[in-house]
Amino acid sequence: MNLLKLIFRFEWKQFIAQPLQLALLFFFILLGGYSLYTGGHFVEQQLRGLDTLQRNQQRQFAELIQRFDSDTSTIEGKNLAVQAGLPQVIEYRASPIATNPPAALALMAIGQRDILPSYDIVNSKRDFFTPPNTAIANPEKLAAGNFDLSFVLIYLIPLLIIVLSYDLFAREKEQQTDRLLHLHGGSLRRILFYKLLFRLGLLWLLLMTFNGIGLMMAPPIPKDGVDFLLWNLATLIYLLFWFVLAWMVVLRGSSSRKSVLLLMGIWLGLTIVLPALCNRLVALKQPLPLRTELVSKQRATMLETWEMPIPQIVEQFYNNNLQYVPLRRPTDTAQYGNKRFVAYYDLLGRRMDKNIRAYQQEAQLHQRWLDRTSWLNPVTQMQSLLNEIAQTGLGDYLHYQGDVARFQHRWVLHMNGFLLRDAKLSKEDLKHLPQFSPSTDPGRISSIAWKIAGILFLTLAVWAIAAKMRPMEKKY
Repeated sequence: MNLLKLIFRFEWKQFIAQPLQLALLFFFILLGGYSLYTGGHFVEQQLRGLDTLQRNQQRQFAELIQRFDSDTSTIEGKNLAVQAGLPQVIEYRASPIATNPPAALALMAIGQRDILPSYDIVNSKRDFFTPPNTAIANPEKLAAGNFDLSFVLIYLIPLLIIVLSYDLFAREKEQQTDRLLHLHGGSLRRILFYKLLFRLGLLWLLLMTFNGIGLMMAPPIPKDGVDFLLWNLATLIYLLFWFVLAWMVVLRGSSSRKSVLLLMGIWLGLTIVLPALCNRLVALKQPLPLRTELVSKQRATMLETWEMPIPQIVEQFYNNNLQYVPLRRPTDTAQYGNKRFVAYYDLLGRRMDKNIRAYQQEAQLHQRWLDRTSWLNPVTQMQSLLNEIAQTGLGDYLHYQGDVARFQHRWVLHMNGFLLRDAKLSKEDLKHLPQFSPSTDPGRISSIAWKIAGILFLTLAVWAIAAKMRPMEKKY
């Protein structure tokens, strides 16, 4: 313990006495601060857009309620009173909105929230052809990704570890500390381990500070302490992985030039080469389905369904919805009747839902293949892990889309009850319309735990390899 304190004290004095290392650390602090600012700005902008959308929807809804009390002494008032409670008007003026707001940690790992829709407008005639409701952005920036804290942690912090660790053994040889320790029976291996431990503690404190600042910068939305603990645990294990890699290279006893080249080669392989190869293999094995193909298929489905004979559409509607059979009338096949349109949109929705399920199954299969290949690489595993903790990945969006589909089904059933009876909604009915409420993915925590275990396993595997290395002893 005395040796540990002595080395820590010496390393601290040596660290603050080197302007280059202080400048490098300060540079990384600036990068971390900028990444938090970028993430915070993005999340704030998205929340502001969702808030504006909800306020507009509430204003439209209040206007619909006011129509029940319109002044019927004027022509305009009479028209508003006649339209009050009509299901078609309600859906046109104030369709419900399903929102997918960012979680508290989204500012630290933006993930795919910049390219995936953050809300859906739901009605019985849901529009499948509009593009994702995301802000217009530079395509090159979208392809490169966001400069958030996860980017700094995953790609840049390992470079800092390499710079701080590559010359540990060479420095001991230059100062001839290795020979002195050998003469006195000391252990250079332990000395180097304590030096790396000091650097690990320094960077861990730095990242803990960034994580704490990120949590404080989070907008006033519910914060989950479990997610924050998982984020810190993942950060620590990832740091351990890169320090164990540095420890293994240092134990080789090579020169500083060979050590830095080897570490940089490992960094390039894990951050660029291996992910590119895995993505290419997954794209060949299970490509991500294109939304343009889905839109084209949906448009063809819409035209095909519209051209079907009206009696055939009505017949299929009652076959699929036996609860409405008592409402069946000979006039159901009227060209502009409510039941004709309800039957059309019911059949169209069923056919479109089939296309969407096929699209989402392909997307989920693509994501599963990415998860499988990520087990080979702690870098891609860490990226997926942080996105899952921050709830900004493709899997989180697909779960949200499932909630939207279930809510739309509830909404259609509710509105059909009025449309099929040619009935209006009362003022009280408007106050009890179905509301969207997101659900929690039951498998999310277990998935996060497995990914943390995967990175920990790779770290222990590298540590086991390093524990068997004893080439330094041959140098004496």
